Amino acid sequence: MSHSAEELLIIYESEAEQWATYLHSVFSGPISEAGICCYDIATVSSRQDDFLRLAHYTCKLLILSKGMLEGLCQKRRFFLARVLRPAAHVVVLLCGVESLTPLLELVPLNGDECLKVSSEQDAHEYLSTVTDIVRKGALASAANVNPFTRKLLGSEQKVEQMQSTGAHSVRSSIVAVPSRVPCGSSMEVFILLKNESAGSDTELEFTGENQTLRLKPVCWNERILCVNAPDFPAGYVRVTVYSNGVPLIKTQLQYYSNMEEITCLLAKAADPVDFMCQALQESSVEKLDQKLSSMLLEGMPTGGFRGLQCENIPERELHHADAPSLLHFAAQYGFKSVASLLLQCPGAERALHTANRHGQTPTQIAKSHGHTELHILLKETLNTFNSGKDNGDASVYEMMCTAGE
Repeated sequence: MSHSAEELLIIYESEAEQWATYLHSVFSGPISEAGICCYDIATVSSRQDDFLRLAHYTCKLLILSKGMLEGLCQKRRFFLARVLRPAAHVVVLLCGVESLTPLLELVPLNGDECLKVSSEQDAHEYLSTVTDIVRKGALASAANVNPFTRKLLGSEQKVEQMQSTGAHSVRSSIVAVPSRVPCGSSMEVFILLKNESAGSDTELEFTGENQTLRLKPVCWNERILCVNAPDFPAGYVRVTVYSNGVPLIKTQLQYYSNMEEITCLLAKAADPVDFMCQALQESSVEKLDQKLSSMLLEGMPTGGFRGLQCENIPERELHHADAPSLLHFAAQYGFKSVASLLLQCPGAERALHTANRHGQTPTQIAKSHGHTELHILLKETLNTFNSGKDNGDASVYEMMCTAGE
């Protein structure tokens, strides 16, 4: 199979989105991730290009849920009739639906030729069904090319098969979907088991730095567990699956705060300030600064913003970044109000002393970018920290924030 092949199309309705996410994780590995497309039928259009493009996928997997059947308007029925062909390359996953009959009454699909699987079956059963169709499709494509191209394709298939087998052998036998959870959201998390089987007595233990919780998940089947993520502060939380009180397997979730997510987005933006002005609908840097500081203050936990604390990050990694901390970022773009708040948070002193990959501390960055008032604020705060050490009263700003913990 080529790296650019369109191999698997997963069609779902919004109520089955978690199933689509789960199936994507199951098939990624045996099938190239780039060759898998998850398509929400609610986004269907009347453009012919869409029909032709999606019909080109080797295998079409339709998640047939009650919502899918109830929402089959004329446009969606026409879409399925055009895309679900040939029928021998179609797999229908019955999800809360007993049979194909209601679908066959609305869509002209040959029920004798398409394959049917159930959500109650184990993942490996419909994994083999889909991969067989994809493999046969690849072989059929190879048979239609000239001998020289076929020889090259055969070599490529062998290499990819070796890579895929190697990748599959080291893939985790437990997957959390999603693997990143916003703090305080209580969103649904699915724990997908590949080798172990979950019984009625299964429990999930969440272990953070200062907190441990054990919850009873909802078992969709013996390999799919669903639970509302408990509230944890930002950081990594270990999730252990227990059966009969015995730990079976573990994975981890990453909890993130809104501010950390913003930092991640900004790191990818070509012009972070312009990006934020557009996103927050602010017309100037000054107004953006006030907006960001109010957002930061509103979401500030009791112990202060923890994003400046980098105890577990080696110094050499900090020095290789343009902005090792949010304080460096604020200094670069002249966010005085944001910097004033950050200077009262744990880790502020170390951030003030940390140089970026150009050898500049936040104080020096503010000066080099012409932010005079901010430069004075950072310099005075740095002097306060230094004089506090001399008087045996260090970390005065950090004590202000941690006193309430």
